[in-house]
Amino acid sequence: MCGIAGILYFDNKTSKKFINNQKILDLLKHRGPDNQAFKTFLNCTLFHTRLQILDTSSASDQPFLDSENKNCLIFNGEIFNYKEFQKTQNNIKTTGDVEVLFNLVKTEKENCLNKLNGFFAFAFFDAENNDLLVARDRLGIKPLYFYKDEDKFAFSSELKPLMELAGKQELNSDQLNTYFRLNFCAGNETIFKNIYRLLPGQFIRVKNNTVVIKNWYTAPKKTGNNLSELLEDAVKLRLHADVPVGTFLSGGIDSSIISALAKKNKADLHTFSIGFTEENYFDETNYAELVAKHINSDHHTFKLCENDFLNNIHAFLNCVDEPFADSSAFNFYMLSKLTKNHVKVALSGDGADELFKGYTKHKALLMSNSSLNKLIAGSSAPFLAFNKSSRQGTIANKTRQLKKFNALVKLDPIAKQQFLASISTQKEIDGLLKQKPNPKYFDSLFKTNATYSNFDLEDAFDLQTVLTDDMLVKADRYSMQHGIEIRNPFLDYRIVEFALNLNSGEKITKNAQKIILKKSFGNLLPEEIFKRSKKGFELPLHKWLSGKFSSEFESELLNKEKIEAEGILNFNYIQDLKVQLHSKNPGDSAAKLWAVIVFESWLTNFKDYIKPNA
Repeated sequence: MCGIAGILYFDNKTSKKFINNQKILDLLKHRGPDNQAFKTFLNCTLFHTRLQILDTSSASDQPFLDSENKNCLIFNGEIFNYKEFQKTQNNIKTTGDVEVLFNLVKTEKENCLNKLNGFFAFAFFDAENNDLLVARDRLGIKPLYFYKDEDKFAFSSELKPLMELAGKQELNSDQLNTYFRLNFCAGNETIFKNIYRLLPGQFIRVKNNTVVIKNWYTAPKKTGNNLSELLEDAVKLRLHADVPVGTFLSGGIDSSIISALAKKNKADLHTFSIGFTEENYFDETNYAELVAKHINSDHHTFKLCENDFLNNIHAFLNCVDEPFADSSAFNFYMLSKLTKNHVKVALSGDGADELFKGYTKHKALLMSNSSLNKLIAGSSAPFLAFNKSSRQGTIANKTRQLKKFNALVKLDPIAKQQFLASISTQKEIDGLLKQKPNPKYFDSLFKTNATYSNFDLEDAFDLQTVLTDDMLVKADRYSMQHGIEIRNPFLDYRIVEFALNLNSGEKITKNAQKIILKKSFGNLLPEEIFKRSKKGFELPLHKWLSGKFSSEFESELLNKEKIEAEGILNFNYIQDLKVQLHSKNPGDSAAKLWAVIVFESWLTNFKDYIKPNA
């Protein structure tokens, strides 16, 4: 796991070339604290910061070059099946995956991509032919941003280094709209105009001053395989490292299965969970401890209180790369911070909810198509009108869900996906943003992209947007702040393809979810883990934002003068959210206000990179 960046000029005019190379390394250092270096060619500079996981010697430091200094690789990620290729490559001088990937790309270029089992974003430069190849893994587990103009092409793992290479850009009002609707940015566009995300399963070829983007992976239609065998093999592959490895264990089905399989293959397994003191609704550490006792792992429980939020919130907000308001990111940030004292690699259960229909929304979608349920939903409307709704307790949360279901049954399939994905409506965001966006970009996110062209929108949207732009952004950005590598066995491409090709009834019915997971791994864990209801990995946002932190956020980020001077958001809308937060019917005001707080903090941190809109 590392940080990468690079810039390639379309001519050899040295006067145009970027020269502040150390600043790029400094901005990426948190992703690779163990080594930082760059390599400059005639018209290209490549940057790398290394987190040592495999072959911790300097022999696998990057940029990685051949003896003639004509070919160069920078690589963020892990190739888990590298040993298969290592056996067939001659004169291997290292013991990790970097040299193996270098040899594969040097020989086969993009044709090697479908052979790789792992997560990655890499760049390979052939200096002799002035040929640059940049690629991203099938699921988008590792990030990659890029920029191009008439003079140059640049890329990076994160936004700030890329903005240094690209120069100031205007804010993208269409992505701003997406952010406030979903609480995260999504798709190929970013918060900046002219800055793009390389989509999962794509590569870029820059040759003869031409930039070409192609899709290299399409999830296939196929049948067969055994889930138990696939997942155990995926876990085994991801336990291999030259540094300590553990698992994140929330006590939910997914992380519990991963931890149990890991324990079968690693006797001294350490497991880690995080919860909240005096916040029973948001705390699940008792389930994690139950699993840890059952599998006999060396378990570590970390408990957060309001003071932990106060003491860490500014450091957390300062590391937000692109506006991201999924509040569970703070939990992930803190879990990584506390875990790094014990291990350098942690396996997680990411992806199982998307693959095996574990979210509440999946059941809602299934039930919303029933005529009887539509009738029941309609008859419940008078009752729901008199009940407050929020995420702050079991009854309030159930009421919130019933209200959403009552609205859901009336919508068409695409509108249902948009409704369930959105924190705010388009009408609400039109009231928040001063510059009215074009909603066409947001609508485009609800179309099946090339990678999932063989599958229905419901499955495709979960993987191409919810997983890639929310869950995996959270896992990557906030673990890498602390030098922790997260590995996701459920996102082994073989398991993803297996899950995509399952009949829906093997995943979900009106009475059960994740059916095949429970059937395949029920013998590994206490029955209570499979029977418990699912809860999100959320913060007690309402309590914390309406309590002692309210005045601090108001004075620093939500004050009228600051917001009106920026000219982006309407202060009156924000004021209404604050009033609602303190009312008897807070609804989702805490989540919406948190999105504003994150954005305002981000705007301050990125002010030097923002060009005023023309």
